[in-house]
Amino acid sequence: MTSIGSEFLSLIATHGSVVLFLIVLVEEIGVPLPIPSDLMLLFSGSLVANGTLNPILTLGGVVAAIILGTTALFTLARHGGRPLLLRYGRFIHCDESRLDRIEQRLHVHAFWRLTALRLIPGLRPYGTMTAGILGLPRRLAVLAFAVAGMIWASVWIALGAVLGPHFGTIVPVLQRVEQTAGLGLVVAILLFILVLWSRARLLARSTATRHPDQPR
Repeated sequence: MTSIGSEFLSLIATHGSVVLFLIVLVEEIGVPLPIPSDLMLLFSGSLVANGTLNPILTLGGVVAAIILGTTALFTLARHGGRPLLLRYGRFIHCDESRLDRIEQRLHVHAFWRLTALRLIPGLRPYGTMTAGILGLPRRLAVLAFAVAGMIWASVWIALGAVLGPHFGTIVPVLQRVEQTAGLGLVVAILLFILVLWSRARLLARSTATRHPDQPR
């Protein structure tokens, strides 16, 4: 773990749930942090186990931070994300009609799909932005954020409480898992973009073949 990451954990140990609330809030707004919030919750769970932190205040503060942070990021994506995507989406063959089709699909069982998306490591902030860009109802989105946040926080805090003194030995393993998952996510996104680009090239060639006299 980096020295900055250790400083974050020291702040939580010294100042408790208030600092944890602020850290999670900043991350949910979309600001990247030097240490995954999963590890911070795991550490907080170990502090709950030894009586340093109050379990109700810790869980309640994290869920409140998730609701506030995701609502802010959702609102930002809702008002600015879609126009930005439409402006530059042509590079990945994404236009208004494609977004409309995706939006229609997502609206089917939207609550459960968004909740599941928010529980996937590495995709949580992207799930929030996707909900905003695709114009999901605010109340439905906030409810999904709250439910997913409650599940996510409860699992990690409980796991930290169970591990207790073994927190230090499990951190390197979890960091390797996080790094591997992050690398896999980047590769998957690049492959997805490559597939879209290839389909766009094939579509352009097919159109040119059917209409050879049409100016390009």
